[in-house]
Parts: sequence; structure tokens; C-alpha cells
Amino acid sequence: MSLVARIDVKGWCPGALQPMESGDGLLVRVCPRGGAFTLAQAAGLAEIAETLGNGHIDLTRRANLQIRGLTETAMPELHRRLDRLGLLDSDTATERARAVMVGPFASRVARALASALVGALGDAVATDRRFAALPAKFGWLVDGEGPISIVGERADVALCVVGTEVALRVRGQWLGSAPFEQAVPVALVATRALLDGRSLPVLASLHAIPAPGRRRLGAVSGLFGVAAAFGRLEAAQLKTLVALAEEAGASEIRLSPWRALYIDAQIEGAEKLGLIVDDTDPLLRIDACPGAPACRSASVDTHHAARRLAAMEIAGSVHISGCAKGCARSAPADLVLVGDKGRYGVIRGGATRDAIERTIDARDIEAVLHG
Repeated sequence: MSLVARIDVKGWCPGALQPMESGDGLLVRVCPRGGAFTLAQAAGLAEIAETLGNGHIDLTRRANLQIRGLTETAMPELHRRLDRLGLLDSDTATERARAVMVGPFASRVARALASALVGALGDAVATDRRFAALPAKFGWLVDGEGPISIVGERADVALCVVGTEVALRVRGQWLGSAPFEQAVPVALVATRALLDGRSLPVLASLHAIPAPGRRRLGAVSGLFGVAAAFGRLEAAQLKTLVALAEEAGASEIRLSPWRALYIDAQIEGAEKLGLIVDDTDPLLRIDACPGAPACRSASVDTHHAARRLAAMEIAGSVHISGCAKGCARSAPADLVLVGDKGRYGVIRGGATRDAIERTIDARDIEAVLHG
């Protein structure tokens, strides 16, 4: 029986064990263990994308990596290679449950907490059917004690190291704090309560609520951040980036929900690869999904439109979506273009499912400047 799921299935995410059909073939999502890929893993993923896929790699808002353009006949070889890299789970339930988003600037203690959580989730799936049946989009987040935090990102359960304690947030509500050694067990108890509809645990009061940060690129606190326009990274770019990281003495590449990668060494030459290292680059203000022809739900070339808008230096945030699903951005934007039958619906100060103000031709993007 085919492992491929249709693109129109809602409320789930593709994994290595359950690829998704798209306009350019199958895509799989690979989650880093503890928020980072070793350089060998990153090089291996670039090789997979280049030889088994179409060379296109997407960086996701959940700090994962997607390989595109695969075929069903390539799946066995994909699984063998991922297994050799230590990136293949035993089953789809474990794969979904262990998808933990970790802040790239998280401290050593926080990253150890993330590793403990990933291990505990794997054990929980094997012993508790509730964890095996977690919703596919159920999100875990771990962060703490770094100069830039991702606690502002959406997650069903978030753990944040604060001093000697760990703050726990469930569905947007900070419950309090627990000692480090109790944080993971308490998080699992809270998750069971959430799934069963029971009362959440009562924890010690928080002295301060962790504050969210925002993306920064270039040299930042011992890391070097690079972004890919619209989250699209090419296999050749990743291979060369790994080589630059090796030359600089790095050991890993950390992912982030900002569609940016962070390397634990200062590298040179990333901008020559077509990557972004300048926080003021106008491309960074534009969120755009893969669009046509990569996505079967899209009828417009979103990346082409995005680059034209960036050249026009339109002020404010911009979201260009191939359809009303709005995969690239859930928050409102100052300007939203929603693809429909080869044209764009225009929305200002909203999201993709808000009322369309007017419609413009995809070939006449400059029309957004008028009216």
C-alpha cells in the first residue's frame, strides 16, 4: 500500500515516513534532533535533496527542513540514508511526537532539556496511546537563557529555562515553574491532562514571564545566522554552506522558526551563495509559500511576485500566498496577496482568509501601489 498522503488532507504535516504529494513530486519533512543537524547530517541531507529530489529544500516555520521533488520509488533509499544519518524514527507516531522546536540561541542547559524531552516523548509513544494519537500539528517548544528567544512562537506546550527553574506554558497559558529535573515529567502530565480534558497541574508561581525575541542575522552571540529568501534553500547552497562551516571549525547547523540557519562559528562568504546575512534586506519582510508550479493548490508564481515587490521597496510586512490556506504566514500582514485562478486578491492589514478588497492580474503586481 502506498505511504503517500494526498495534498488535500488538512491538519497534518508530512514526515519522512509519510510523504505528501505536491506539484513538484513528493515532499518529506525532516526534524533535527534537539534543534540542530551535525555538519555530516546537513551534508547528507543536501546530497539526498540533490540526488533523490529536485534540489529544492524548504525551511519551515516549525524549524524543520523539507526535501522536495521526490518520487515514491525513491522512498526506500531515502529511508536508508536518513537512518544512516540518525534521522529516521521507527514509526509515524514517534516521528510526529518528537518534533520539538528548540531555540537556536538556547543555553547548554536548555538544549539538554530538549534532548531529555525528545527521549521522553519517544518512550511515551511506546507506552501511552494518547501520545501515539497526538494531533499531527501538536507543537513542542524548548528555549531559555539565550540572548534571543523563540517563546513568542506558537506551540501547544512550551518549556523555557529560567535560572534554576523551567517555566511551563500550555496552549498560551503560563502555568508556573518546576525544578529542572521535574520539568519533562510535569510537561508530559500536563499534555495528558490536555488530551483528556482534565485540569492542568498547579505549579510554583513565575517571577518573570520569558520574553520573546526576533530574528537577527550575521554574527550574533557566538553564532552566525543566514536566511534563505522565502525559506527556499537549494541543495548546492547547503553543501557549500556546510563546507564553509567546516572551514570555520563549526560542529552543527541550528534551525529556527524564522527560516534562518545558525552556525556555531563565524563564517565568511555566505552572501556569495545567495543567502541573506543583512537584517535590513527587503526580501526578509516578505513571506511567500512555494506557489506554482511547486504546489498543486497554487495557480500563481509567488516567488517571482515576491522578488518584484521587494525591488519596489514597499513598506511594511507582505504575505504572498498561492491560495487561501496561507501556509507561509498565519499572522496578519500589512499587504496580503492571495492567488486565485492565476490572479491575486488584495488584502491590507489582514490574513489570507479575510475579505478581498480587489483583484489584480498576476502580471501587473505594480497595481498594488495604486488604490
